[in-house]
Amino acid sequence: MKGNLDKKDLQIMDYLRNHGRDKISEISEKTGIPRATIFERITRLREEGYIRKFTVDLDLEKIGFPVMAYIMVAFDSGSGIDQRSLARKISKLENVLSVSIISGQWDIMVHTISRSMKDLSVFVLDKLRSLEGVSNTLSIPVFEAVS
Repeated sequence: MKGNLDKKDLQIMDYLRNHGRDKISEISEKTGIPRATIFERITRLREEGYIRKFTVDLDLEKIGFPVMAYIMVAFDSGSGIDQRSLARKISKLENVLSVSIISGQWDIMVHTISRSMKDLSVFVLDKLRSLEGVSNTLSIPVFEAVS
């Protein structure tokens, strides 16, 4: 896919990462690319799947989720479930922000938010560890998110 992108596409996508709510006219003014071109490029980038969605960067603490954590999961290959299916199941659990299949000592990395350390504990002990295919976990609470 990347072979179809040119400098203007990359410039538009880079701008949208931090200013996704700006109007076409504002994007045009700040990038120096004509409005019609901006509109056409954004439409094409969405249709071709380069831009999957526009999103909001929430202040999780303000909305009641001050505890963020990464949880490393070891996959039990002897279980009756495959690793991708397990990752999809985990991604559907409440308060999971993202799930990635990784390599190394751990097999899956889960990014989650909680209202408290107690809620994080309930998530790991009662929900995550009870899933078929999870053999071990390591919870890594986040002290401060920089970016």
